[in-house]
Amino acid sequence: MLVSEVKCSVCALLAALLWLCGCNSPSGPVTGHSGVVTGFVLTAPVCPVERVGQECPPRPVSGAAVVALDGDAVRGSTQTDSTGAFHLTLPDGRYVIRATNVGGYASTAAELVVISDRPVHITLVVDSGIR
Repeated sequence: MLVSEVKCSVCALLAALLWLCGCNSPSGPVTGHSGVVTGFVLTAPVCPVERVGQECPPRPVSGAAVVALDGDAVRGSTQTDSTGAFHLTLPDGRYVIRATNVGGYASTAAELVVISDRPVHITLVVDSGIR
């Protein structure tokens, strides 16, 4: 073999290895670290008519489904307790957190970044259906 043929073969082999390494890279978080997202799910409005001087604060939602989405993929899920509280442990990354109450009303989505050792606390509000 000529020196130039060996160089070409080595270059081709290196190019193939780089291509294969790129094809196997996972699309999700790969750090092995995880963080915690906690929060509450509330429902509002809870009074058919709100009047000045009469408070009508949102109420906790028991049994709401809470999901962490990475694009269209569900990366974590849980349900709220009797106080509307939830707790998710997720791999480091960017997520959309959404809650749905038992009646099927969904919350507005909260976009957040999970980073190890930096707990995130959010409050999600689902529509009560009262109008």
